[in-house]
Amino acid sequence: MEDKRDDTILSIRGMSKSFGRNRVLDHINLDVKKGTVMGLMGENGAGKSTLMKCLFGVYVEDAGEIKIDGKPVRFTNPKQALDNGVAMVHQELNQVLRRSVMENLWLGRFIKKGGFIDDKKCYEETKKIFEDLDIDVDPKTIIGELSVSQRQMVEIAKAVSYDAKILVLDEPTSSLTKEEVGHLFRIINRLRDRGVGM
Repeated sequence: MEDKRDDTILSIRGMSKSFGRNRVLDHINLDVKKGTVMGLMGENGAGKSTLMKCLFGVYVEDAGEIKIDGKPVRFTNPKQALDNGVAMVHQELNQVLRRSVMENLWLGRFIKKGGFIDDKKCYEETKKIFEDLDIDVDPKTIIGELSVSQRQMVEIAKAVSYDAKILVLDEPTSSLTKEEVGHLFRIINRLRDRGVGM
């Protein structure tokens, strides 16, 4: 017998958001299914980033409903979104440039042992994630020494490290070369095959 379960991972209904008198989102409806990639296109100022930031808890929508796996959610901060399986890679990278790649990856949630940061475990887990995504970066490198594209790949790895079921990418190819875009698409395809909605 055919399985008729709904595989919609994200459903947005009637989302609106205004800044002062400027209505940026006006009753937006959107569905994303597991293991699919959806692209939002539009002119600058059309509200694409605002929609994504509402989904990630950076902004709180004025009206509407967000459901993840059929369950209504309302995020008032990014931690709530991350705790519910939603991760975002922002167009503007927000990294601590004088710290290592590994430290940036685990910032705010370091793996600990006996109350102390377990550097060895953090390093091993970072290597594992990078190998899985074919990211050729030494976790001990100071992140400010990397190219913008490498730093963006680290942000994608960080989002993946949260075991996200929904991954939001804000203009992910804007600073990448043709070869790097190919690498990004390979990562996206791999995550899609695992059921992540993007």
